[in-house]
Amino acid sequence: MIEETAKVIRVDDNWVWVRAIAQSACGSCQAQKGCGHSLLAKVGQRQIDIQLPRQDYELSVNDDVIIGVPEQAVLRSSLLMYGVPLLLMLVVAGLASVMSLAEGAVILLAFLALISGFFYVSRWSNTARIEEWHPRIIRKALNQETLIPICEIKE
Repeated sequence: MIEETAKVIRVDDNWVWVRAIAQSACGSCQAQKGCGHSLLAKVGQRQIDIQLPRQDYELSVNDDVIIGVPEQAVLRSSLLMYGVPLLLMLVVAGLASVMSLAEGAVILLAFLALISGFFYVSRWSNTARIEEWHPRIIRKALNQETLIPICEIKE
């Protein structure tokens, strides 16, 4: 499960709206202090608002929650989004080459097949309701202050 922390921005009877900040992988790199890409990633962070079905958690505005998406959903959607258009482009380009079309026509048909593949996947993903691919609330995030042990020093 791929997990991310988000903040609840709105709650109603059936839905919870959360705001997550898209983060770069630069936070885990050892060379982040000397890297210009890390600085650009910090400047370019953007907020993403997500509508999620309400579950059995008591949530209120400004609560932190952990949302998650199964790894298989990310892998399958990536393969679908990139694999189908590329495969369609290669098949059309191969067929156009076998038919001895001019090089310009082969390139144009391959490009049109690629665009058609993206359009098809986009339309299909809007109509397909695959519930296990959608993000969901896993749990409420723990308040970080409760994780710090407090010791009393007795004299």
